[in-house]
Amino acid sequence: MNAMKTPLTRAEFERRFFLLHRMIEEGRLKFAEGLSNSMDGLARVRYLPNGRIDFLSVDEMARVQANMTSQFDEESFKEMANGNKPPEQKPDPEVDDKPKP
Repeated sequence: MNAMKTPLTRAEFERRFFLLHRMIEEGRLKFAEGLSNSMDGLARVRYLPNGRIDFLSVDEMARVQANMTSQFDEESFKEMANGNKPPEQKPDPEVDDKPKP
């Protein structure tokens, strides 16, 4: 399993929220009863007058849900869910995942 990719730009971050919104509207994403924290966080997300997301209204639960939804929507995850082995990813030389002393 690969690590979750985090958004690098504002546009990518907003795209993840719009994808999450669309999946909920289409009924492709449902929440179990008792997971009110996830729903509360998403309900508090606000939009600015220009239609962009107000990042000050995004809490950790909403952010994680948007990132997870984006991860599920990627082709490599769909292939893995269908039983196919995902392609191997080469490590990014700019990302140092060794623990810092």
